[in-house]
This record gives sequence, C-alpha cells and structure tokens, in this order.
Amino acid sequence: MRARWGAAALVWLAFASAPVAAQEQKGQSVGVAPITKDDPSPRDSALRAAVRTAVADAAAAMLPASFAPPARPPDQTDREPNAWLADKLGADPFAYVTRFRIVEDRGRRPAMFSADKSVEFEYVVVAEVNVDLDAVRAKMEKLGLAEHSARGPSREVTLVVEGLTSYKPLAVVRETLAHDRGVRSVRAVEFTPGRAVLAVDADQDASGLIAGLTRRAPEGLSVTMVDQTPARATVRVQWQPPAPPPTVPPTAAKPGAD
Repeated sequence: MRARWGAAALVWLAFASAPVAAQEQKGQSVGVAPITKDDPSPRDSALRAAVRTAVADAAAAMLPASFAPPARPPDQTDREPNAWLADKLGADPFAYVTRFRIVEDRGRRPAMFSADKSVEFEYVVVAEVNVDLDAVRAKMEKLGLAEHSARGPSREVTLVVEGLTSYKPLAVVRETLAHDRGVRSVRAVEFTPGRAVLAVDADQDASGLIAGLTRRAPEGLSVTMVDQTPARATVRVQWQPPAPPPTVPPTAAKPGAD
C-alpha cells in the first residue's frame, strides 16, 4: 500500500507542480436555437447560444452579493436568468472566450425552450467553453457591474488539504482556487497518503482564500475548516462525483415535418 501511494505521489507531484493561473473558467453549456426558415445554420446559432450562456454565467458570478438583478418582462420569463447580463455584454460572446468546442450535438428536437411558441423545432448542442475571466471582468467593470479589482501585495499561503482518497478532489480544489481573482498561482509542494500541501500565491490571507474556496466549491466538493492562521490553513475535503445527466432518447419528428 505504501509503495502504491509513493508511486501515486510522484506521478501527482509531476502533474501538479506547474502553477495554475487564474485566467480561464472551463465548463459545459447547453445552447438552443429555434429552427426557422430565416436561419440557414441553426447549429451555429445553437453554439453561439451555448457560448453566450457560459459567458453570462461567468459574469453573474462577478456581481456583488447585494446586487439585485432587474425584473424580467412578462414576455421574457422563459429566458435564461442571466440573459439580461448577456445582452449587456454585447452581441459577440466569442470576444470573451479563448476556446470552445461542441462535445455533444443533439441536433433537431421538438421545441421545448424557445420563447417563440410558434417555433416547432429547435437545434440543441452541448459545448465546452473556456471563458476569459479577465476579459469578462474588464467589461463588467466598465459597465459598473463589478468592483474594480486592485492587486494587493503578493503573499504565500500554505494550504493543507486532508481527506484525499484520490487525485481528483485535489485537482478540483486547485481548479476552484484558480478561478479566484485573488489567486495568482497554486503549486503542490507535498503529497502523502490522504494529504497534500499547496503553496498558494495570493492577494489575500488564509481566511479570504478559504472563504472563496468554500463559496466557489462545485457540486460534489465539500470543504470543512480544520484550523487556520493568517498564513496557513488546513481543510478537510470530501468528494462525491456529481451524477451524470440523464440521457434523453431522440424524439421522432412528426410525419410530414421537414
């Protein structure tokens, strides 16, 4: 057992020693576009919708906690909750991403999400989108929807992560930290069975770092504080992989439909 953990430690340290910069946010997003005679490429429109949603969701996470989103007009109640923010960010959502790709092409489906009730069919894709958080924040600051960031003096916080059963929860912790605007880099400096030590170059102390980690923890990651000083914190994590989304069987088109 010890030999196996030792080998795993060497592999993990080789993988994790490179700093993680807080610049991008990668995730999957669903895009839907109505199929109409005026749109010659609904697949491209669905991809644009997926990118637009991913960017808007990233921007929404930058809103102050006290911000109250505007009420949606009655004729727009079926729109995504952050659609108003997507409108504010401009007509070209691709300006805020570094890369994107379609990971699932669900194709033509009977309309379920289109606000226009006269639409009979829609095109659906699932896209993986890397959002440029710096570009989004710059636009949000210009719009007055996010506080201007101010880089403070850099400090190194030692973060001890306990309760590890595999490399996955530690990878999730590192990715979550990297999405914090106050974090400049994350390096793994020690790895033993069930425990890892990270060196986090940040603009904040351990208290702010853990608050951000807890707030941004994705589904499946539980973070519990063990002890904390301004320069060092120990947390215990539990990882439960989220259940995969249910697969939806293809729906046959109506007889006579184009």
